[in-house]
Amino acid sequence: MLQDNLIFLFSLIAVGFIALLVNYFISTREQQQEYRGKRLKELRKQSDDALTTLAVLREANCRHEITDALSSYIIGMIEEIALLAPGSDLLQEISAQKEGADRTSPVSGSFSNDRALKRAQIHIQHAEKLCIEMAKKGKLNIARAKQFQQDLYWLHVCVFADAHIEQGDYYLDRDDKLVAMSHYKHAKAIIARTSVPQKQKQDYVDKIRELLNKARPSSAMAAGNLAASLEELKKEKANEE
Repeated sequence: MLQDNLIFLFSLIAVGFIALLVNYFISTREQQQEYRGKRLKELRKQSDDALTTLAVLREANCRHEITDALSSYIIGMIEEIALLAPGSDLLQEISAQKEGADRTSPVSGSFSNDRALKRAQIHIQHAEKLCIEMAKKGKLNIARAKQFQQDLYWLHVCVFADAHIEQGDYYLDRDDKLVAMSHYKHAKAIIARTSVPQKQKQDYVDKIRELLNKARPSSAMAAGNLAASLEELKKEKANEE
């Protein structure tokens, strides 16, 4: 009788242990599925934002060192997606988007309107944040990350100055010199306010000075206008007499 009770007790213990193992397995699997789903959602958002930023940087003719570092960082995210969801639609979608971003090349005048400028501003600032993120994760050393941030700040300034220069050129070609000068002066003010060494600014300063000289009325034209005005004034006085 005692032996039967012991067998029954051990059987209960064995069943309970198996039940605990099964419950643990199911619980762990559910947690893994939950983590997988959550992480894939994060990777979708992060990789999508980073790829759009990469495309904007390439379009703005950003330094290759920066775009290469960002490209490598994105590849790491794609590799993680491949581990979590091999052969998924998400993996194919992000891979295709990466190929598109890699094919992006600098386009003259691509940031010539307010909407394009705002888009460029948002993504260049996002690139600065990504530099910090890469440094925190050990993908980029701190000194290099700081240098990239400074370069991106200058790129941000250049994008806005170039937009005004392009608008100035547009109006100068149509002989609307006053509007052209207004845009060139805006570009000059943007560069002047920038906190970078004067040596870095100098090429822009020289370029804008030449453009302002082109947009200014010539001295001969100014003298001619003044002479014509004086002649008209004399005629008006003569008629009054």
